[in-house]
Amino acid sequence: MKCINIHHVGIWVDNMDEAISFYIDVMGFRLLTRNPRGSIGPGERAIIHIGDQQMLELLTEPNVTPRPDFPVHPAGHVVGIPHICLRVTDIPAWRQKLQSCGYTVSEPFPETGFMHTELGLLRLAFFTGPGGVGFELFEFEEENPYSPDHGV
Repeated sequence: MKCINIHHVGIWVDNMDEAISFYIDVMGFRLLTRNPRGSIGPGERAIIHIGDQQMLELLTEPNVTPRPDFPVHPAGHVVGIPHICLRVTDIPAWRQKLQSCGYTVSEPFPETGFMHTELGLLRLAFFTGPGGVGFELFEFEEENPYSPDHGV
């Protein structure tokens, strides 16, 4: 018996159209389904495919309440998931794209180069998406298109 992976992460949203637009148009993911929640309750459910058999489940209902306002990182003293981490390449390009779409993105950390961690050499950035969902962008040096490892 084993756990294979995380199949999906469920996210309550207050505006399904805005959330779908963000995940599809801004992040480049793919909408698999969008349906009424039916017997589960009022509202809608959408499944977003993010790659490698990983998905986000977006859920809404008439009584959904806004997320408490707290910084994306550090999350302070709030129990729960402070952010969703996405493994990306080229954080500066992501930062520029997200800012052009109206999102405030932290400077990459570290600002130059990559830091040594127990996971390898990496850098990261944070932003808040629709509905107050926190995101971390996570880039490994060896996956950077401008890294010497790629011969660029």
